[in-house]
Amino acid sequence: MQVKNWMLATAVVAVLASCGEAGSKNDDSDTTLAGTTNSTSTETQTTKRTVVVPEATRTSFAAKYPQAADVSWSYHYDTDNMPIDWELAGWPTLDTSYYVATFDQGSDDYWVWYDDNGDWFATVTEVSDHASLPAAVNKTVKSQFAGYTIVSIDKENDKNRTAYEIQMENGEDKMKALIAENGQVLKKKGKVDGEKVKEKSNVKDTAK
Repeated sequence: MQVKNWMLATAVVAVLASCGEAGSKNDDSDTTLAGTTNSTSTETQTTKRTVVVPEATRTSFAAKYPQAADVSWSYHYDTDNMPIDWELAGWPTLDTSYYVATFDQGSDDYWVWYDDNGDWFATVTEVSDHASLPAAVNKTVKSQFAGYTIVSIDKENDKNRTAYEIQMENGEDKMKALIAENGQVLKKKGKVDGEKVKEKSNVKDTAK
């Protein structure tokens, strides 16, 4: 009987020891997993690709903007933060042959697009001095968007025209308007009284 009791006690101890080891392994496994997860999370970052800008494009840019400072190039399709509403501007979809340069000139920020042949496509300028709007544009804002406060202005210039994309607010109402140099409202979209607004002028854009 004593032998049987001794064998039973030994078996119980062995089982408990085994459970303890299993618990230790699980704890280690969880710690390792957590460590791996944190490491992976830390190392997961967007890698900025090296942009190789053709010489023709760089030459054209330097000639057009000789005073540009802090110039940074990227591929057009890699640009996440567009300075304007591309749909509102009405510009065509650009293919992978286009590059965009961002730079400073004076107190404003610039974005300019070129293709790989050095042909200029368009330029967008952030207008920090809202009082510098052309008289015709300022008149349109005051008459057609009375009560709105200007949030931001971007000047868009391409081969066909110059226009201003103006973001405005009036309480809960939001509005974006594309206004030509002559004061003509080309497009506007936003939300007024909780309703979406989207309009396009039927008048041909005569501002070149």
